[in-house]
Amino acid sequence: MRINLQKKRILAMAILLASCGLPSLAQELLRVNGVVVDKDANPMIGVTVRPEGTSTGTVTDLDGHFSIQVKRGAKLSFSYLGYRSAVATATSNMKVLMQEDSKVLDDVVVVGYGVQRKSSVTGAISQVKAEDMEHRTITDANQALQGKTSGVQVITTSAAPGSTPTVRIRGYSSNVSSSPLYVVDGVRTTNISGIDPNDIASMEILKDAASAAIYGAEAGNGVVLITTKKGTTGSGKISYDFQYASQSVNHVPKVLNAEEYINYMSEAGAFTKDYLLKNWDGVTDTDWAKEAFENGEMMKHNLAFQGGNNDGNYYLSLSYLNNDGIVKGDRDSYTRLTATINAEYRIKKWLKVGTTNQIEKYNTRSVSEGSEYGSVLTAVMTMDPLTPVYYSPDNLPDFLAQAQANGRTLLRDKNGDYYGVSRFSNGEQYNPLIMSQNNANKASGYNVNGSIYADFTPLKGLTLTSRFGYRLAGTRNRTVSLPFYGNATQNRDFVDMGSTSSTSIYYQWENFANYMRTFGGHTLTAMLGMSYQESSYDYVSGTLNANGEHSVSKNDPLFYYLHYKTASATQVVDGETTRGSKLSYFGRVGYNYRNRYYAQFSLRADAADLSKLPKNKRWGYFPAVSLGWTMSEENFFLPLRKVIDSAKLRASWGQNGSLSALGNYSYGTDMAQGGIYAFAPGLVYTKAVAPSTMGNDDLKWETSEQFDLGLDLYAFNSRLNFSVDYFNKNTKDLLIWNTTPSLEIGGATSPINAGKVRNRGFEFELGWRDHIRDFQYSVRGNLSTLSNKVTYIDPSITRLTGAKFHTYDITFFEQGYPVYYFRGYKFKGVDPKTGDPQFYDLDGDNQITENDLTNIGDGIPSITYGITLTAAYKGFDFTLFGTGAQGNDVFCCINRPDMLAWNKMKDYLYDDRWTPDHTNASVPRAGANNMDKYSVSDAMVKDGSYFKIKQIQLGYTLPKTLLNKTFISNLRIYASLDDFFTFTSYKGFDPEASTSATSGMGVDKGAYPTSKKVVVGATIEF
Repeated sequence: MRINLQKKRILAMAILLASCGLPSLAQELLRVNGVVVDKDANPMIGVTVRPEGTSTGTVTDLDGHFSIQVKRGAKLSFSYLGYRSAVATATSNMKVLMQEDSKVLDDVVVVGYGVQRKSSVTGAISQVKAEDMEHRTITDANQALQGKTSGVQVITTSAAPGSTPTVRIRGYSSNVSSSPLYVVDGVRTTNISGIDPNDIASMEILKDAASAAIYGAEAGNGVVLITTKKGTTGSGKISYDFQYASQSVNHVPKVLNAEEYINYMSEAGAFTKDYLLKNWDGVTDTDWAKEAFENGEMMKHNLAFQGGNNDGNYYLSLSYLNNDGIVKGDRDSYTRLTATINAEYRIKKWLKVGTTNQIEKYNTRSVSEGSEYGSVLTAVMTMDPLTPVYYSPDNLPDFLAQAQANGRTLLRDKNGDYYGVSRFSNGEQYNPLIMSQNNANKASGYNVNGSIYADFTPLKGLTLTSRFGYRLAGTRNRTVSLPFYGNATQNRDFVDMGSTSSTSIYYQWENFANYMRTFGGHTLTAMLGMSYQESSYDYVSGTLNANGEHSVSKNDPLFYYLHYKTASATQVVDGETTRGSKLSYFGRVGYNYRNRYYAQFSLRADAADLSKLPKNKRWGYFPAVSLGWTMSEENFFLPLRKVIDSAKLRASWGQNGSLSALGNYSYGTDMAQGGIYAFAPGLVYTKAVAPSTMGNDDLKWETSEQFDLGLDLYAFNSRLNFSVDYFNKNTKDLLIWNTTPSLEIGGATSPINAGKVRNRGFEFELGWRDHIRDFQYSVRGNLSTLSNKVTYIDPSITRLTGAKFHTYDITFFEQGYPVYYFRGYKFKGVDPKTGDPQFYDLDGDNQITENDLTNIGDGIPSITYGITLTAAYKGFDFTLFGTGAQGNDVFCCINRPDMLAWNKMKDYLYDDRWTPDHTNASVPRAGANNMDKYSVSDAMVKDGSYFKIKQIQLGYTLPKTLLNKTFISNLRIYASLDDFFTFTSYKGFDPEASTSATSGMGVDKGAYPTSKKVVVGATIEF
């Protein structure tokens, strides 16, 4: 009885205690899982989530998700720069919609192995968003960078269909290559031409060393991070983009017409006037630009499918591009088929898997360009105007009939007429139509870039990522040289051909951990990881050279293969396989105190394999540090907060590396066979072997060290944004060849680390975005300055040579001057007595020799800039975009001095030339002495500054009321003028001309020019 009574008492006490404890149960903790989205249901990255009244909290991840533990019934505050703060009562599952306070949407940026809010970024990072690429006629993602962000220069060495422009970030850091590293969805690559710009969500440019240092040895020239599109949460969406462009040559240089040509050549003594008139029909006055160019067409299609929910998303797209260029015929064409397959899925709350893939198949045909030794574009300017474009079969001149009788092959057009051949000019340049038709060259290939990844979250704030990236590529190039007769020196009687197939395989496996913890007002982030990369490349090539007959069994496209070789053909087979690998460890630690003080430290260690560096120098270590201070969070700033929303100072320092200048085993000592020696009696000889290169066991990475100081401002409710940066970038240990070898040892030298280059300048970005009722508008501009100089080169080298014009070296890499500056004679003026050019005698020896060569300019702009204006009103939208450069020179290398009978550029060699009746001239007389020196003097170096209006576009989006009864959710149509207007004093095809992006910067030898385009297009969403 007592036991039962005791049990009852205990039970009663328990019930009483439980009832007394109800108030404390109301304070139990609640686990909140949620997602934050914008008005378009896109996930928002980096939103701060805090319980009201506290300074602790979390931020949303890449998918907009967050997880936090709070007291039941607590209210959560959601804040993000550019959006109105939101407050909501905590529940176990939440979906929060953030409303824009302004349209500043570029506040989250991708960084190496993670993302950051732009307000917390301490490095110099610029961003190009999808809206900057939409509805443009760009075919290569690199083109989207031009004029859209400061510190980035896009160099168009050729605008031919399928060509790839070159990007320079903060100047020129090397004597060989200054191209940045590209990282697409975490996978490294050297070529992004196969990615359709429609499939890109954003491009981040890591400009300073602190931002790029996490990529170490590959980041010495900056990094471009590309993030492709993912599906969005909500109902599925189908979109289709169509674009059609008619393109034509923008500007044609003025050359001599028939009358002017006769005058000039007779004055020069190249021909007598009687000879010219006798061999000219008196009517022909060929404009070779009109004959060689036509209106080309470009057509693009992009079809995309996307969708997702809280657990996963997908994005699928298929694109087709067909671009037929401005040269007559189909010999300058590019077709590309690309597909993007992106998907990810959260299998468990603690595990997310995904994949990204870009697949490309392309075909390219191209015409010759950029050469003084025979190119279609140069021939347009040098072919004489007295020669007809065509001859009818019944009106063939005697000299061509005789050539045909001697077995020469005269090419015909589709109507059966023969292409014209000049009686007057000879050499490598001839009828550009023959030049474009005398081959059947083709190039094709495929690229597959992709990754498979998994994010594992075992603990709150800790994410482990394993990512396997791959890149597969294959190319096929076939060259078929057809029989033709261009002139007495340029002709071919038989078919030659060659073919090359190559395959490259690259893969990387990276494992890294990201950790974030917030306590009090402190936020600590850390990242630690490793990377292994391996690549292989192999090729097989074969050539068939004619030996008295065609190298293939028949001159027919069906027989243009190595298999159909003739017995007489000279055959050459070649091939090789190479392999390279790299191992890396990296880490980064970040600290943030109340969004006021920031610090970040990173270190990467890279090890190259023995094909690049010797064992004792294979490891490179690349540290970086950056600091930030949001001074607008300080109390003293409160009076200014009514105008300035945010003001942050940034400073960074870091080191990056580069091995782009090295080939395989450059540091090694090669042995070469020499003579034979009789070291023993009789006819016994020993073959001698001696070192051919000296080797260098101390060879190491090129290293770029950079300091950056920046300021970021947001004002007037974030309608105004402004940033300015000053950078000083010094590249040391440049890899240099051609040092003077020891006279005792002899042999050639291996490369050594023996050069330094400095780049420094300012970068400005300014934007304003606002609306007046239904009228919305924005203005964005950027401007960059650049000072480039070689500050050191090994004393055994006076200068390194770069580009040539005919037999003359014209660009040089030399201490005290910009990278590959122009070196030539200083033109003093025209001798009024003789009409000959005069030059400054700089060494005072009363002779004009190579000792009088000096700096006459360079192709590097001192200022680059861009501006974008947008406006929208009740369905109508307007965009105006322009870009330009100032301070760059162009070396006009069109007219070879040894080819007097070639046509001439009117502005440079004809107008204001010396004649007996015009002795006060600025241009030498026709046929003057010393024209070889004149052609490599500053008289041929012209101001290449320009401003181009890249786009003028007007669009209209149909009202939703008209579409509600259809299955179309959005329809926009537009028309545009792209690359239509260029303002420049340069008289050549294009002031952006360059034979190459490094040693030939600013050298114009007839590069394929940017065409102007009339564009129509439509975007439809279902």
